[in-house]
Amino acid sequence: MTNQLNLFNSKLKLYNRYIENFYFMLIFPFLILGLAIIFEYSGFDVWWVAHFFDIQNQTWLYKGHWFFNKVIHSGGQFFDKIIVVIWLLFFIFINLKNNLKKYRKIMLFFFFATAAGPILVGIGKSLTHIYTPWDLKLFNGIHPYIRLFDPVPNGANVGHAFPAGHASGGYCFISLYFVLLHFNSKYRIFGFLFGVCNGLVFGLAQEIRGAHFPSHDLFTLVICWYAALSVYLLFYPEQYTMLKNGIQNTKSNCMNRNY
Repeated sequence: MTNQLNLFNSKLKLYNRYIENFYFMLIFPFLILGLAIIFEYSGFDVWWVAHFFDIQNQTWLYKGHWFFNKVIHSGGQFFDKIIVVIWLLFFIFINLKNNLKKYRKIMLFFFFATAAGPILVGIGKSLTHIYTPWDLKLFNGIHPYIRLFDPVPNGANVGHAFPAGHASGGYCFISLYFVLLHFNSKYRIFGFLFGVCNGLVFGLAQEIRGAHFPSHDLFTLVICWYAALSVYLLFYPEQYTMLKNGIQNTKSNCMNRNY
């Protein structure tokens, strides 16, 4: 049992070492963007979502399915609202306790880092002319299929579909990684995985419903990743040096830190 625990802890250190480098955090998302563009221009996007479209009846098989629509889509929105309420209650509580007021800054960081990604995605949705799959002529809709770098036809309406709004409600929790990093938790990788896995579940559900292409979700992941990283460095600019050199936090550094 002890050997298994030591092996588990060693793997955690290895995972953290790969992620906790500024250049990795900065460059790896570009590889994800490249993959998203490949998905879009290779035809993978259309090929993938076509699996969930009934060509014979010209309908989306799972658009209104109770699991994808009610549980993951509506349930995911409710989950995000619950997190906001929990955060608000905790923030009020720590402000009532003098010995906990030192945590106000990290609480504010978590709020802004989590909100930044969805806000940027919302702005993008209001500016781009990329449409949901179920709105495209390819799938019995009314709009043309416009990719990221394609010319926009005159008079085309804003698509309100790109990047992926619902997926951002999951990927935004990548901010938890930075919260746990700040407390020098060896389990901080799970904060990262929590955000990524939530985003994947939310995003896949929307793809199956016909609301988004895979590339939409990958772009959203990158936006949320950069948003959390940027807010972290704005709140804690001294962490830039540590990230640049690779994190080598100690317990004493954590204990002496101004949260």
